[in-house]
Amino acid sequence: MDRRGFLGLVGAGVLATTIGGTVTACSSPSAPQTGSALGGGELAGVLPTHVPVDFVKPDLAGVNGSPAGYLKYPAQLVEAIKDKPGTGGQLTAMTPSFWPVPPGLGQNAYYDAVNAKLGATIKFEQVSGNDYQQKLSAMMAAKQVPEIVVMPSFTIPARFTEGVGTVFTDLTDFLKGDEARKYPMLANIPTDNWLGCAFNKRLYGVPFPGSPFPETMFYRKDIFEQLGVAPPKSAAEFEQLCKKITDPAAKRWALGDIFRSMVRMFGGKGDWSRDSSGKLVNQLETEAYVEAVKFTRSLCAAGYAHPDYVAGALSGTSKHKELFASGQMLIVQDGVGAWKEALAAQRPSNPKFDMAAMPLFNHDGGKPTYPISTPTSMITMFRKDLPKERIEELLRITNFAASPIGTQEYHLVNYGTDGTHSTRDAKGEPQLNDLGRKEITLTYGFFAGPPPIVTNPAYPDFVKASHAWYADTYAHQIKPLEFGLKVDEPAEYSKLPQEFQDKTFDIIYGRTPVEDVTKLADEWRRKGGDKLREFHTKVLADAGR
Repeated sequence: MDRRGFLGLVGAGVLATTIGGTVTACSSPSAPQTGSALGGGELAGVLPTHVPVDFVKPDLAGVNGSPAGYLKYPAQLVEAIKDKPGTGGQLTAMTPSFWPVPPGLGQNAYYDAVNAKLGATIKFEQVSGNDYQQKLSAMMAAKQVPEIVVMPSFTIPARFTEGVGTVFTDLTDFLKGDEARKYPMLANIPTDNWLGCAFNKRLYGVPFPGSPFPETMFYRKDIFEQLGVAPPKSAAEFEQLCKKITDPAAKRWALGDIFRSMVRMFGGKGDWSRDSSGKLVNQLETEAYVEAVKFTRSLCAAGYAHPDYVAGALSGTSKHKELFASGQMLIVQDGVGAWKEALAAQRPSNPKFDMAAMPLFNHDGGKPTYPISTPTSMITMFRKDLPKERIEELLRITNFAASPIGTQEYHLVNYGTDGTHSTRDAKGEPQLNDLGRKEITLTYGFFAGPPPIVTNPAYPDFVKASHAWYADTYAHQIKPLEFGLKVDEPAEYSKLPQEFQDKTFDIIYGRTPVEDVTKLADEWRRKGGDKLREFHTKVLADAGR
């Protein structure tokens, strides 16, 4: 994965939808038989005040919190931060790497340029993303971490909540309320993005914002237009659409995996919700889940799904992207960041390639809903033993990294020095040259980020369509019961999600009778689901929910 693809991933957020409950990376066989939660009103006096900044007016304004759209890269850049954040010394930082490690200090003009602007020298330790969780766990156990540690939300170590305060600095008094105004770019980050940085009722990190909508269904708009069909507005219309566009003789099928989207279509409210009596129920126990399983099974049984999907051959692979790009599969479920990534990959060789996010719809044609996730993609933390002056310096550096589009700081972090690392194309969009691609990876850019935006000057149709989808989807968002809570589930339940996901897909694929869907909830309860319900009931009660 290159840095642009990863930007799409973190900009979209990271989602791990489960069946047995919200299982975070804190849950593992080594985790204690206890749990904790934090969120909601408990954090009212902990989180920073949100103070939006506006350096460059967007072409398409956000709607009710949705991302703004930029059809072109700003021609004139504003200097957002007048004084150098650093004090002239050297700082150490650890960041994940999902690409070849660039040349180091003394051999990297990008590092030289950013460090000069910062007024500090950052010495990076870049660790493979695949090894990051293990590395961080070992360093925390030894209480030997760099001054700055970036932690993607999907690499949170086991028992992190329990040990965070012994290794990292409590930033609450530096950033709570109006204290954040000292760091205007950090105060520009919306409140919900900070929820993922709170542990044990205190604030321990600075967020890289993500999207509350990590995934959706995409469709091949260009092929839909050729076939004379349009997106559906109900389950019945969706079924008819699948029938119309499926043509095995032409090697064209309607579907790949769309199950989680079907749960939302039938009114799913997230991992946990309450029934009419107020009792906490798991998603597996709901009518929405059962109907989604039956409906998805019926689509597969009718032959509307690609044979590789029904055979289970797409799970854990990127083959669905290939089938979608080739037109063999016209509707897929993917991370929102895949939209921009696919256009960049396909348009050069196929200018007519057009994918679009399918508008949300409800099974009965009524108002759809989307249970959102906490939009914190990454967390940047500082070592506990640092003095107050050093913490303030590090906060000024993250403030620099959070500068939004239209600022010189944003441009430097993302595109390096004009003429050295990048040049503007005919549309004014910065393009990295060979040296830029060699030297610039997400290092400084991991420290913090501005609120997500939609921009891609090369494809203004994408910007308009994506902006419109976000604006519509924001109007249909609902917050699940545990939104913003930090939940560490007992390890004894860690195997439930995968077990019942497998059983679910055995039904969808036709390996077991469809009637078995009504047995899933009872079996889940017997294998620990009721105990898990007791745990989450207490979690919610402790959080005042």
